[in-house]
Amino acid sequence: MKFLHCSDLHLGKKPYFGSEEFKNKRFEDYFSAFERIIEQAKENNAQAILIAGDFFDKKETHPNILSNAENLLQKCRENKIEVIVIEGNHDLIYRGRESESWLVYLENKKLLKRPFIEFSENNERKYHSISIGKTEIFGLGYPGASVDDELLKFAAYCEKNKKQNCVVLVHTALGNNEFIGGFLKDGEVLNKMKNYAIYIAGGHGHKLQKEPKTEPLFFVPGSPEHYDLGEDAELKTAIVFDTDSKEHKILKQNPRNCIKKTITLNSTNPEQFREEFDKFLSSIAFGGEDIVVVEIKSSAAGFIPDSKWAEKRILEKGALFAEVKCKRENLHSGSSAKISSQEEIELAQIKKWQYWGKAAETAAKALAEMRRAVKDGQTDISSIFDSALNSVIGGKNEDK
Repeated sequence: MKFLHCSDLHLGKKPYFGSEEFKNKRFEDYFSAFERIIEQAKENNAQAILIAGDFFDKKETHPNILSNAENLLQKCRENKIEVIVIEGNHDLIYRGRESESWLVYLENKKLLKRPFIEFSENNERKYHSISIGKTEIFGLGYPGASVDDELLKFAAYCEKNKKQNCVVLVHTALGNNEFIGGFLKDGEVLNKMKNYAIYIAGGHGHKLQKEPKTEPLFFVPGSPEHYDLGEDAELKTAIVFDTDSKEHKILKQNPRNCIKKTITLNSTNPEQFREEFDKFLSSIAFGGEDIVVVEIKSSAAGFIPDSKWAEKRILEKGALFAEVKCKRENLHSGSSAKISSQEEIELAQIKKWQYWGKAAETAAKALAEMRRAVKDGQTDISSIFDSALNSVIGGKNEDK
């Protein structure tokens, strides 16, 4: 049996900032990414698409999000492609409240299948798997901070029940021995799974990961579309796996082009700055409707580059969205003193906090996104904070 593994589709995600055109086109980008994955599944004769969490960007959804998702899932059904989905931290299914989940709604409509764990009152686990041919597929959902323990419990279940050659979906990625909410703390736990699983389909992380490096068992394909503006397009993939040959193939995805550049300018006045910046823009190969993020480093005392003018110039080049950040570097009393950007100052401060400091980059990104949303006139930014909080503290399949 051959399947295509993807994760973190984030259907329904829409920026809180930027022009209405930017917001609407980014909203469509996530559905287009899933549509491309369906085409890749057809081209590679995959019998199933395995989605390892975050099918939706939020637990709550709107009619147009649900309708678009149903249309794409219907396309899979028409092409006889099974869709196997687990929840992630963004579309988490709380224990005892399954009826509130749109994934369960789609499962009831027979547009997808959902392997899951059923918990008894004394917290014993009953694994509900799905079989395609000779392959048994298990889903561990989003275990949050207890992911290492959950994998060990599943390994014990496999040992007791003599399970072998399983495929396991779990919404987690490698944390490289760092504390990151919902990420594996210890890659060694994967060694205990190699006797029972032929493929562990991960998610949560937005870039490609394989472990171990030779003869990998655990795969994270990365999100097929940029979730944050600075993500690396080279590491966004889908993975085709053949359960008979045990061979895998990496399929690169094609997210919206995101251009990230840093420029150091010595301008001392507006005219000189505009001339230098225009010369810099002429060196960039714009592809049309790009997302462009530029950091300007300036060492001129008393002069602050006009970031709004710079963003306007980028948009005139055909970009869909432009963000220009300024970072000043000055010399004081013969010694070097760096004046960082606002984002760097915030990140440095958050790292000192007792709890949020363990996931400072997530918190700093959320703070920047909330600031952009307020600047663009958004009044409700609670969902940005909630998403960041869920990523930091992890979670379990139970109501907190």
